[in-house]
Amino acid sequence: MLKAPDLRRLSRGEVTIDAFAYEAASETAAALGRAGRKLEAALAALERHDATPGANRDRDELVQEAADCAWALFIQRDFLGLKSDHHLAGTYRIPREVMVRVGIVGARR
Repeated sequence: MLKAPDLRRLSRGEVTIDAFAYEAASETAAALGRAGRKLEAALAALERHDATPGANRDRDELVQEAADCAWALFIQRDFLGLKSDHHLAGTYRIPREVMVRVGIVGARR
């Protein structure tokens, strides 16, 4: 959890900068959280598909959707300077078939 700046000990200019930095850090954390939840939802949809005989969605599309979500999370983390993505595959339990498609953009049907 981000800690709000102590406004009592800062000059007026510092309050503005620190308040902005706090807001930016809060939004950055929220955006990363949204990207992570989107990946979790895509992976859960793939798992539900595999557990449901005769599912009506194309499995290949679900795998690509999960790969796209993983790629978006990786890119966002990289942009923020968080370079160590190697642990994310284990943290989110991203299957190998999804990981091999991360970053591959193909023609959509």
